[in-house]
Amino acid sequence: MAKWGEGDPRWIVEERPDATNVNNWHWSEKNATPWSKDRLKELLEGLKFEDGSASVELTTIKKMEGEATANNRKAKLIFLFEWELEVNFVGRVAGSEDEVKGHVEIPNLSDENDADEVDVNTTISSKSPMEAPIRHLINKKGVEAVRAALAVYIRELKEEFSKGLILPTDKPKAQVISKGKTTVVDKKQFMNNVVTDSAAATAKKQQQTESTTSSGDVPTKSVSCVENFKVPPARLFECLTQREMVNAWTNGSAAQWDLKPDGDFALFGGMVTGKFLTIDEPRSLEFTWRLKSFPAGHFAHVVFTIKDKGDSTDITIDAANVPEHLAEETQNGFSRYYLQALARTFGFSSRVF
Repeated sequence: MAKWGEGDPRWIVEERPDATNVNNWHWSEKNATPWSKDRLKELLEGLKFEDGSASVELTTIKKMEGEATANNRKAKLIFLFEWELEVNFVGRVAGSEDEVKGHVEIPNLSDENDADEVDVNTTISSKSPMEAPIRHLINKKGVEAVRAALAVYIRELKEEFSKGLILPTDKPKAQVISKGKTTVVDKKQFMNNVVTDSAAATAKKQQQTESTTSSGDVPTKSVSCVENFKVPPARLFECLTQREMVNAWTNGSAAQWDLKPDGDFALFGGMVTGKFLTIDEPRSLEFTWRLKSFPAGHFAHVVFTIKDKGDSTDITIDAANVPEHLAEETQNGFSRYYLQALARTFGFSSRVF
């Protein structure tokens, strides 16, 4: 506790241009509710998914109750949000003139749950013999598509409202100690990298990694994962390379997809980018690849290898030059957002994920 007359720096208003929230000690807050309402509407209304002859489109948000805020306390960002949503949908089946109408309910979109833990419940309000295939499609692909859209909202909320919440102090430099040596970094840049509750530790690790990037000394390792699909090699290769197929298992996120040597690609709202190197249909696909969280200018080298097993096809993902501190996250991402997404979208695997 600060003692009277001892000049505890937590209570001293230092001389600085804005004269507010010195050293980010006091609580500050930004209202993210209006932005959240607009962004959730953009992400959910018009969302489409289909499987064979059946298709579903989310049309209008029927109910949106909740709020969202971004808070800064002692240079740590805390994001609080809680939403209850209902979104109308229309389902159609080829060969039938019936429209199946209803809504999906999302009762627990909040900071206490990850996107893949959010409940998505289906209510069908119209009577139709086509109800069963529409309900099956929503359960099979719709839940995953809605959760992916909500994951985009959560990520963008943290990126958008982390800006400007942490103010620079009157001390322009900070020291980061790593492996027995001290690196001087710009504190404003250091603080602006913070986007989670464990912000200070995360930003410190990122700044250390960026320091080694300039010298070409980024600790790296290789990761790999493999899956077996009940599908011919040519069909699997098509799903991995044809833009309309890629959009199906990435929920329409292939914003850039120039399938040729030296062609660029961007997926998942720009979180993944890279460049194609070699395309050997239907055996392999080689490319550079990076997560947005990789050190600046750093790319992993990735190869998808497809092997015909007669009654099935093996796909192996080998990624080299992955930043060591992001190796586990990268491997889990390939397994979840590539292999599991392919299996769920096209029904290639009998394995239950």
